[in-house]
Amino acid sequence: MKISAIFIAYLLLALPFGLSAQTYRLLEGRVSHSRLPLEGIHVINASRGNAEITDVNGEFEISIALGERLLFSGVQFKQRELIITEAIFSLAEVTVYLEEFVNELKEVVVKPHDLSGSLSSDLSAVPKQLNFSDVGIPGFKGEREEKIVSAKSLILSTLLLPISGGINLEAAYKHLSGYYKKLKKRRKLEGEFEVIFSMIKFYGVFFFEQEYGLPQEKIYDFVLSCSENTNIIKFYKMGMHEEVTTAFEHFNRERYAEN
Repeated sequence: MKISAIFIAYLLLALPFGLSAQTYRLLEGRVSHSRLPLEGIHVINASRGNAEITDVNGEFEISIALGERLLFSGVQFKQRELIITEAIFSLAEVTVYLEEFVNELKEVVVKPHDLSGSLSSDLSAVPKQLNFSDVGIPGFKGEREEKIVSAKSLILSTLLLPISGGINLEAAYKHLSGYYKKLKKRRKLEGEFEVIFSMIKFYGVFFFEQEYGLPQEKIYDFVLSCSENTNIIKFYKMGMHEEVTTAFEHFNRERYAEN
């Protein structure tokens, strides 16, 4: 039986795009158990290699597509698997019920406070430094950014010298030396890194390996280069995942054409 040339051409055109034409979305959900704490449960997309961790309320967000397999894993729970069916994919939010994992251990001997009885050895085991979190005092745990003194405020402080008490010599030097310019550029690059990292995390390592044949060490460079030549960051922030994957495909084809 002969197959028409038009039909064959249709198959050749449709096949490559049909394999990667996948719809992605961010699934919101929570894990549930009547008694045990729900923070720190690993939610792993075994199909693409992306993963998240539940917050103190057991809530999570993770990128999914139809047919993918999610694994829920925690020390105190039995591993739970969830296949993304059309019904689950269409849900606004999903609740996953976990079953407690009971591991019976052999008899163990526990010493109170894990002390040896030797004062010198017990004191040597005490941490050399304590911070506010060690003693239950709230405080800022992030890394404080250096404040950039704007050129405008520097000029104003110079004009108001008798009132301000003097010019900020350090800020003036940092402007003249180009330090602040480099600092702004570094912060811009750090912001771009966070977005690129978020995109890789969303789509998953396996996605880039399987769709574009990229080794893991080349994935970041691929996404970064694509972001510099397309609008994928804008599309990603707007949740336009079909446009993002289309841009990936076009960029990958151009990459191969150049090589």
